[in-house]
Amino acid sequence: MPAGTVAAPLYDNQDFSKRYSRVKLPIACAINNDYALPLLVMLISLKEHLRPSYQPVLYLMHQGVSEDLLASISRLVETRSIVPRAESVAALPAHPHFPREAAYSLLLPALLPEKLDRILFLDADLLVLDDLAQLWETSIGKCVLAAAPDAAIPLCRSPRGVKKRDELGISEDAVYFNCGVMLIHLSEWRQRHVTVRACDYLRKVGPQVDFLHQEALNAILWDDWFPLDTRWNLLGSLAGRPYESSGSGTWRKPGIVHFAGRFKPWKSPIGGPFDQPYQAFLSRAALWAPAVKPTLKDKLLSVYDRHLRNSLYGCERALWNRRLL
Repeated sequence: MPAGTVAAPLYDNQDFSKRYSRVKLPIACAINNDYALPLLVMLISLKEHLRPSYQPVLYLMHQGVSEDLLASISRLVETRSIVPRAESVAALPAHPHFPREAAYSLLLPALLPEKLDRILFLDADLLVLDDLAQLWETSIGKCVLAAAPDAAIPLCRSPRGVKKRDELGISEDAVYFNCGVMLIHLSEWRQRHVTVRACDYLRKVGPQVDFLHQEALNAILWDDWFPLDTRWNLLGSLAGRPYESSGSGTWRKPGIVHFAGRFKPWKSPIGGPFDQPYQAFLSRAALWAPAVKPTLKDKLLSVYDRHLRNSLYGCERALWNRRLL
């Protein structure tokens, strides 16, 4: 099969009548080998909470994921393996702090079947705690995508937000969204040439870009996205913590928890209210894929997050805003 094409389904062929009487829920995700275990956690938690009338179908974009891991993933959900062509990957600007897989979402419209009008894109480092059919059924009008505001970067003009705002005509009060959970209108994306425009932005900004495709999509879609409730993308490093700025209590009704940033609960325990539920699903995922052996850095981050971060968060945030962390 040529690289960049969608493979045949990799799932176990059991109980066809039940599988094909259910509504398909198309989901896209991009990983490398390092994110196979958290992907399994995400999928197990997703299936645990998804209403029975829906059947998830995973379009998995990847490079170098082993056949054994693909087989484990496909036993959980109907899976279509997508390996982007080398020339497509080369078109994505490189970044010193992110693998190119991090920006694969920019390639979605070119890699997915044209018959798909919408897709739910999910990062691998998520914990799903509610029925994603609710999210899928959200009407977003003619917007290119729906996403939740980012708790760490409230506005496009916030530190580490969008560069070149004046050139792009971005409003002072434009809200910045997080790309870990996106309900995407593929036809609108194609019509607005989002991939080309996002890659152009990344090339213009160069190494000063902070969060690769996320910053690029905010730069070009700042007035063309539909806001989701923040419960559909709660940042695990902030939600339910004493230093959470919003204080809204949304974390008490989580839909999806996103473990973006340095603190990864599949490597070492973390602070906050979501480590315990994550560990419960991680123990189940470990039956499908090998556990990750924590490095010394992982262990030190774990100690910091659980025991010191409440006291030192102000200093951490100041350093982060200045791109020193």
